[in-house]
Amino acid sequence: MFINLFIVFFLWNAVFLKNQHISYYNRTALLSYILFVNIISALVLGTRTSDVATQINDGTIMNYLVKPIKLFRHLATEDIADKFLNLGFVIFEVILILRFTGSAIFFPRNILLGSIFLLNGICISFFINLMLSFIAFWTTETSGPRFLYLMLVGFVAGSFFPLDLLPKPIYQMLLFSPFPYLFYLPAKIFLGVSGKQLIPYYFISLSWVLIFWRLTSLMWVKGNKSFSFWGR
Repeated sequence: MFINLFIVFFLWNAVFLKNQHISYYNRTALLSYILFVNIISALVLGTRTSDVATQINDGTIMNYLVKPIKLFRHLATEDIADKFLNLGFVIFEVILILRFTGSAIFFPRNILLGSIFLLNGICISFFINLMLSFIAFWTTETSGPRFLYLMLVGFVAGSFFPLDLLPKPIYQMLLFSPFPYLFYLPAKIFLGVSGKQLIPYYFISLSWVLIFWRLTSLMWVKGNKSFSFWGR
């Protein structure tokens, strides 16, 4: 993850050696965006839900099914702990890059508003990752879909560049998908974007949270009905 951040940061730094501005962004704004996205990704992508697929395949998921444990609540607690651990590492990495390069970045703005959008992004990611793990109820091949999901997120969630650099029709189409609400929109808000124009996007992100929550619950119920395992 550190190498990935290092490469993306210096790639954009090199681009601005010959350009003062790229679309709406100057060097400080775009480098700030890249660093904000990497901090956000530590919270959004940091998860322990991938362990669920292994537990389903080896039968240890029975430890949750036969005890009075709320699985979703238990996994959410594990995720929170993992996210804080990742956050500590990524902040250290960002400080290291800033000290090494001497680059200036913007201090995050609209922290409360950005955190509200970020919370929706975390919930969307949590439910998507659970759905990917619940595939193990029907097949042992769960690593492929998760890899494809991570590759997709890398390109359409704003990990490598702000999505508003894309052609406008593509950008507007992406805003109706769940992906911009993982990284792009929280990072833009921390850069200073605010106002009534964000209200529709909040409800879009909230709608995706509810949709994925419902789909995850349905997969869990269906998976429990089809699940079987022999004793250990």
